Amino acid sequence: MRAAVIWNLGDPFDVREDASRDPAGPGQVAVRIRAAGVCQTDLSLAGGAFGQSAPVVLGHEGAGDIVEVGAGVTDVSVGDRVLITWVPACGQCYNCIRHETYICSNRKRSSDQATTSRLQVGGTPVQAGLGTGTFAEETVVPASGVIRLPDDIPFEYAAILGCAVPTGFGAAVNSGQIRPGDSVLVIGCGAVGLSALQGARIAGAAELVAVDPLESRRALALSLGATHAFDPDGDPTSALVDSPGFDVVIDAVARSSTITAGWRAARRGGRLVVVGAGRDDDLVQFSAQDLFHEEKKIIGSYYGASDMRREVPRLISLWRAGRLDLSAIVDGVADLDRINDVVSGQRAGTTLRTILTL
Repeated sequence: MRAAVIWNLGDPFDVREDASRDPAGPGQVAVRIRAAGVCQTDLSLAGGAFGQSAPVVLGHEGAGDIVEVGAGVTDVSVGDRVLITWVPACGQCYNCIRHETYICSNRKRSSDQATTSRLQVGGTPVQAGLGTGTFAEETVVPASGVIRLPDDIPFEYAAILGCAVPTGFGAAVNSGQIRPGDSVLVIGCGAVGLSALQGARIAGAAELVAVDPLESRRALALSLGATHAFDPDGDPTSALVDSPGFDVVIDAVARSSTITAGWRAARRGGRLVVVGAGRDDDLVQFSAQDLFHEEKKIIGSYYGASDMRREVPRLISLWRAGRLDLSAIVDGVADLDRINDVVSGQRAGTTLRTILTL
């Protein structure tokens, strides 16, 4: 077994060949990871975001085979193909019984994962980032944190169904509640933004405008259904003739500047959905009178407001029908040994989602 481990926050990833895991405990399963997506959130965690400390095995998008089940596990078996979800819902708390499993009250935060990880490197216990640690050949997670996969979906696509796709798609369909004929603006065309754009198209958006500084991503957005694409320095509202603004704005960047721009671009009575994970010290200020008079709605979208056991089958069905393009989001695969090259590309914005194959 080997793992990509950050030993000191901010340092390069270190691929180690001496990683190991404990046996799966009661209610847990061990998964042999076959594919793992490299997400911007992993890089944020590497810098100490969300209270993440080191040493840590990162990675929260992943899919593979179950190789061991702990006592009391009956829903899945050894050999099952599964994807990993980083919100293992308890199914019993107030939020879960309201089908808000994505904000399960009993899920531990990143800063509280130290006592639950079952991974070691060189005999030293290490944390599992977001409780998953998919940048490892094997990891141990709660049985409630895996979802069985059908045989026809490749692991490379299944991995991004663990985060990027449901986060973006759900921001449009679940949080944004886009309806046929709506006008929609998507700010940021990374993996999450492009998934939101596809969700908006599938939901029936009539005007679908994408904003991104990279020409290549704007071109990709147009190929996936955007009616217009602009550089952030442009004026996206010019795409809508005699329009009061957008019905729904989806901000997949979540900086104070983009949130403010999204607020301004939304029509009176419209909705601004913030799905990007911004910094906790990046504050946004609104006029109290604007909030009152404009009657716009600002909606935070955590994990795309996705009940994953419902969402994953829906996304796979859309992929099978040719309506959801997963291949457009996966723009490369790489061996685990190339983790630092992949990270460099992610930081530079030259890749959407590179999948590590293990």
